[in-house]
Amino acid sequence: MSEEPVVTPQGEETPQGEETLTLTPKELQAKLDSEADKRSAAAIEKAKAKWEADQKQAIEDAKNEGAKLAKMSEADKLAEEQKQREAAFKQREAELNKRELSYSTKDLLSEQGLPTDMADSLIALGDADAIKSAVETLKASVDSAVKEQVEKAAQSTPPATGSSVLGDSEDPFVKIMSQYKK
Repeated sequence: MSEEPVVTPQGEETPQGEETLTLTPKELQAKLDSEADKRSAAAIEKAKAKWEADQKQAIEDAKNEGAKLAKMSEADKLAEEQKQREAAFKQREAELNKRELSYSTKDLLSEQGLPTDMADSLIALGDADAIKSAVETLKASVDSAVKEQVEKAAQSTPPATGSSVLGDSEDPFVKIMSQYKK
């Protein structure tokens, strides 16, 4: 008995020795749904485990901080709390500065006619003057490249025949004009 390939409805060939599973559309959808449920359940379990680990770490950090504060004197506690407030304040101030820098960078880019998508990568420079300098350099190079491409596109080659040369004796316009001069 020769093993001739069997062509499935999808056009795939399978050897005849293999079993093919035929499903109705409802059965196929049920299998697909079951597989999707398994994958989403696994993803949920993974996210839950990560969340629980993060929560456990946060609790441990809080316990350690509490134990540390319990060992300190009253003056040390006040100094530590002040230090924590200052750190939180500096963090909020840095976030506000970054947001303001983002808005001003996007505004500068739009004023220069450049895409504002580049704002995030320019913010990495961190300094408004450095960003302004980079934007000006970018604008100059973009303008130069555009100008070069426009000039390249506007260039035309002279006609292959010399018929466009005015003042030639064989110029058709000269012949027509000579008729009127008589």
